[in-house]
Amino acid sequence: MNMTPPTLPTLPTRIFMATDFSGRCDRALARAALLAKAWNSELVVVHTVHPGEVALRDRLSSGAPSWRRPESWALTLEHALRADLEAEGINATARVVIGSPAEAVQQAVDDDGAGLIVLGIAKDARMERIQLGSTVDALVRRSRVPVLNVRGRARAAYSHVVVATDFSEPSLHALRLAAHWFEGARLTLFHAYMPHGSGLTPGAAADDVWRTAAVQECDAHLAAAALPAPVAAGLQRLIERGQPEPLLPDYVASTGADLVVLGSQGRSGLARALLGSTAENLLHTLDCDTLVVRRD
Repeated sequence: MNMTPPTLPTLPTRIFMATDFSGRCDRALARAALLAKAWNSELVVVHTVHPGEVALRDRLSSGAPSWRRPESWALTLEHALRADLEAEGINATARVVIGSPAEAVQQAVDDDGAGLIVLGIAKDARMERIQLGSTVDALVRRSRVPVLNVRGRARAAYSHVVVATDFSEPSLHALRLAAHWFEGARLTLFHAYMPHGSGLTPGAAADDVWRTAAVQECDAHLAAAALPAPVAAGLQRLIERGQPEPLLPDYVASTGADLVVLGSQGRSGLARALLGSTAENLLHTLDCDTLVVRRD
């Protein structure tokens, strides 16, 4: 398997957390603050607002007398966001950007050089799938920096990190990043394989051949990753026959894993292949936080 050596991942010096002031973002804010403290990173909390809403609010208030004419709606939102952060004791910069959520957040990230985007997803968000899901999916597809989707409460650092792999170069980059960013966590490399034509030619012998091939590919993948010796020694490898969509959520639920890392981009990036492939994909069905890592 030919792979160019990935560049060594670095900890983000600036983290962007996107909020819409809803309850689902409280967990994401807590996780972003925890990561910023652990990594000594700057935290920027961003709220996006549609330009039409700003124009309407400002127009409605324009007829008031000058002595009680309010400030612009965007500035009012920024003051409210800053007050919320201060009340929670969170050291962060508050920003309000005008535009559609995905485009505005991505532009702000590009302008300020953030190394991570943190988003909040409700634990049972099926009814919000159309609006929230489109924002998350758009950022995952377009973002040049990792995107962390938070579901769980941020009580402590991540304890069990699962890197889902298809042995592609994007997955290799995701593994190296996970090992560096979440040093000290239990690390599991998860691979689900489905033998081609297995429904037509079942049998233990055929399964053994495919599993042996998967194990060999995993060995080569880990050799290319060149993980630090202590990390490599503690890493658990899990190679399972079947499709990742049902197997990975089941594994997460069974083991209590609190973060799944997916590599994206490239022809075989796992997150890229799964996005849009089913009505409910991994980003919206995993009952834990997910980190999608892009590899150009």
